[in-house]
Amino acid sequence: MFNQNKTLGRGLSALLGDTDLETQKQQTTEVDISIIKPGRLQPRQVFSPEKMSSLIESVREKGVIQPLILRKLDSIHEEYEIIAGERRWRAAKEVGLDSVPAVIMSCTDSEALEIGLIENLQRDDLNPVEEAESFQRLITDHGKTQEQIAQALSKSRSYVANMLRLNTLPVHVKKLIHDGRLSAGHARALINHENLDDVIDDILKNNLSVRDTEQKVKQSKQKKNGVSDKYNEDAIQLAEQISDLLSVKAKVDIKPSGGVISLYFNNYEQMDDLINKFKSLRDDE
Repeated sequence: MFNQNKTLGRGLSALLGDTDLETQKQQTTEVDISIIKPGRLQPRQVFSPEKMSSLIESVREKGVIQPLILRKLDSIHEEYEIIAGERRWRAAKEVGLDSVPAVIMSCTDSEALEIGLIENLQRDDLNPVEEAESFQRLITDHGKTQEQIAQALSKSRSYVANMLRLNTLPVHVKKLIHDGRLSAGHARALINHENLDDVIDDILKNNLSVRDTEQKVKQSKQKKNGVSDKYNEDAIQLAEQISDLLSVKAKVDIKPSGGVISLYFNNYEQMDDLINKFKSLRDDE
């Protein structure tokens, strides 16, 4: 039995804001496993048999180390609903434990959902599609921003934005991610691609890496836009020549109708140096 006080993590506080849930300390107690019910707002949709098997063995050997988070279902019946920790509860039932350590909280449906989402996300327990859908629920149902979610999970805002893009994929592609046949990296490369299923077939048949998939999608778009490999080879060579001449990074985009040269500088000194070099070229004419 655990006697230590537990508090909600900083990540959860970043989402819930300045509320009692952020500051109150909850006493861990032992709760009879028979009066605990699965959470109605559980963000997890898939319980991996492999991961469950590993957790069951851990619980069999060491017990449930991290307390579940529960809330009372109503004031009449002595029953509790799981807010976070359903995998631990399932493992405890499997090994025949009579009770589990738990933190009992008083919270609304909205707060229960947020706590469950964050607990799973912080533990990396969700697959990419569940994670993307959880982010969207936090934004749509609870008015959270991408920045707040990123701060809560110690992730970059671009990470959150990229994960949210997975929500635009067709259902059958999401199922492939659910089943572990496609990674999130593969899926992001395929977003908005016209020949989606053709590329997926190629990935599955030939075990393409994410990098190979990105290259294949890029080549397909270039072909559609009429940009040949020869144009790309010329662009790379020209960019290298310009970089050597001007001592800055250069990028060249060549299209059938023309092209664009981009120059990159890191500070004002480099910019001034570029301007002086251009002036020198003009004076030499």
